[in-house]
Amino acid sequence: MTRNRDIGNSSEEYVAGYLERRGSKILARNYAVHRVGEIDIICEYKSKILVIEVKSRHSSLSYGTPEEAVTRQKQSKIMKTAVYYCKENDISLDRVSFFVAGVIHDVQGNILDVQFTPFE
Repeated sequence: MTRNRDIGNSSEEYVAGYLERRGSKILARNYAVHRVGEIDIICEYKSKILVIEVKSRHSSLSYGTPEEAVTRQKQSKIMKTAVYYCKENDISLDRVSFFVAGVIHDVQGNILDVQFTPFE
């Protein structure tokens, strides 16, 4: 695997663990619908379904923030994918909220911070 993929996988693992430690139940990881999109993490917290896109960036932020990397087009793909998941699992769409988990790491890949930002 490449270093970036390793950091991305590490970030997803960290966020999933973070959510579980705070009482979320992970329902799906890397849920994909061919030619539609992919969702990194789907979890249930209390009565809400949280759809999480995990993005990581180096602490220098030379490429912008993790949240900026999730464009409206990417958000749209994630939302369309979530519709498939909800239909398959008989989940009402009014229970669903969408977030970017922005992970900041240092040069070695150590996670420094995580921010959850709702989709715009």
